[in-house]
Amino acid sequence: MVSAVAVLALLVPGAAGSVPEAVDSQIRDYYEDAIASARSEPHKALAMLELLLLPSKTSIHVDWTGVPLGVRGQFEAGIRRGVTAWEQALGEECPFALDGPEGGAASIRIRFVDTLTTADPHTKGDLRITRRITWGNSVHFSELEGQIRVMKWARDGQYFTEDEITHVIAHELGHALGLGDTDRWDRVMGPIVIGRPYARVSPEELTAVQQFRAALKEEYARISTAAERSGKGRPAVGPVGGTSAVHRMACSGCSGN
Repeated sequence: MVSAVAVLALLVPGAAGSVPEAVDSQIRDYYEDAIASARSEPHKALAMLELLLLPSKTSIHVDWTGVPLGVRGQFEAGIRRGVTAWEQALGEECPFALDGPEGGAASIRIRFVDTLTTADPHTKGDLRITRRITWGNSVHFSELEGQIRVMKWARDGQYFTEDEITHVIAHELGHALGLGDTDRWDRVMGPIVIGRPYARVSPEELTAVQQFRAALKEEYARISTAAERSGKGRPAVGPVGGTSAVHRMACSGCSGN
């Protein structure tokens, strides 16, 4: 969530194992569930870890319904910069593809709204993700759908600027990568200060994402190898009949003043 309060006291969850402290508590719980499943249901664990890593070329598309033509240009530029912030930070590791092909295993849609009904009246954006997995003894299938909702208005009668949109989009994509909120205004995962947004990824945030992704890959490789050795097959991916599970996550939003 991006919040527009100058000072917002949100606690960062404590570290668990090799998971960085900056990782969101809901993501940490999902990760721990995956690791706990590995011994008896390795392909369930693999499917869950794939969705935490985000499939390569996770497509991002924008619904421009209700956005006036007069501000669409600055909104579009802000979205592009928000995605680019993570592309430049992560390089080839970045899973996002703005205007990428639709119909793949993972997609995120951005939608602009006039109001957001949340516990925090200062909320300027939020992220909702649905993860679906199906697994059997030797194969698994995973799918992710996300929606980012962004307020059109920074304040009454004042549309968001390009820089402010950049902050909100980069913040919500940070949630998709696993980061939680912080109360620090000098972080993209912190609240947005209207007029002075922090429209970039900090070195500390980049390090946290890189460490988390490294931990996910390490566990994925370990579980894949163990599954092969136990005779439960290579980690083939594809549609499969078997057990299914759905996980829904709602990040509380990006707040501002």
